[in-house]
Amino acid sequence: MVGSTKAVDVNKEIELQSITPKDKEAINIGKKYRIRHFALSFASSEESVNNMRELIGNDATIISKVESRIGLDNLDGILKASDSILIDRGDLSRQVPLEKIPFLQRRIISIARSRNVPVFVATNLLESMINAKEPTRAEINDVVSTILMGADGLVLAAETAVGKYPEKSVKMLSKLMNQINQWTPNSSIDDILTWSTI
Repeated sequence: MVGSTKAVDVNKEIELQSITPKDKEAINIGKKYRIRHFALSFASSEESVNNMRELIGNDATIISKVESRIGLDNLDGILKASDSILIDRGDLSRQVPLEKIPFLQRRIISIARSRNVPVFVATNLLESMINAKEPTRAEINDVVSTILMGADGLVLAAETAVGKYPEKSVKMLSKLMNQINQWTPNSSIDDILTWSTI
């Protein structure tokens, strides 16, 4: 059984429109309400980003989601045409072995930063907080490592969309960002232990 809003992946390349009639309708509604930031899911090429640009106009921004093998293959063009990108680790891991995701994340962040394109990371950041009041130590380490490797920001998904503790999830990210902002490579153990935790 495949439910609505669930992803499906097959071991065959299927040509699909990057922007559907339903997407165009949603874009027009967004423009009507003066939305200025749009996300392009499964960005596949520079051309797909340019097609989106034609619909939203030059005064709006495009966040292209890199979440497929074809998106990786065409990363240079996607970066060239986008205002920023988002690495969706969940969808990407459907097409790339899980053990490669941390290294692809590092490479994508490095390339985006070298081109001065802001890069965000999403999926499984504080996944345990869908049902738990606190994240795991591994999740905390992942969040901090992701920011320290150069990500400009993080995007919570299920934690705030369907989780039991959306406010706690946001507060935890805020606390971690506070700690990151106090960190330098020269921070001593005493410094770290006495940082503000607010």
